[in-house]
Amino acid sequence: MKANKLLERVKQFLDADRNTQLDKIRSIRKVLKELKEKERNLRDKLEDEKDSEARESLQLRLDVIYAQRKKGVDRVQELKEALKEEAKPKD
Repeated sequence: MKANKLLERVKQFLDADRNTQLDKIRSIRKVLKELKEKERNLRDKLEDEKDSEARESLQLRLDVIYAQRKKGVDRVQELKEALKEEAKPKD
């Protein structure tokens, strides 16, 4: 094998952790987007709903989705910070 190919393989091996973190970020963002759409739909339903029990149920579901989204956003930020720490030159 030529040196360039070997160097490329080494680089891929060393970047595997970074790629894994980037994949996690992408998948979490995809889920966050879906949760945001669900949240919008529930908010629309909540505005139209007149029954107090149904409104309460919808509000509870909204609270759960909000908490899930908050955790997801926090996790994405943690992963980004970890990537930044890895990218810093070591002294």
